Amino acid sequence: LQVVDLTVCPCALAALQLLQMGYYPSAPLGPTLAVSLQLLSLVRQVFMCMPPNISAWCESLEAHLASMGYKVDTKVCV
Repeated sequence: LQVVDLTVCPCALAALQLLQMGYYPSAPLGPTLAVSLQLLSLVRQVFMCMPPNISAWCESLEAHLASMGYKVDTKVCV
């Protein structure tokens, strides 16, 4: 968890400031919680590849890391 202090006025809404910082606010006015956009992207990818086993998690993590510029070189088959 991370605490973020914002200076809020009618010209700089908290929700917009959070979005600019890479966080999705819990409410359009006076958000008390925000979630990382990167985490939301990972969760979206998990649900797009969701078979009823662990391969969904592995494929989603690999795709998310690839979108961030990382490459997974090895695959282990059991």
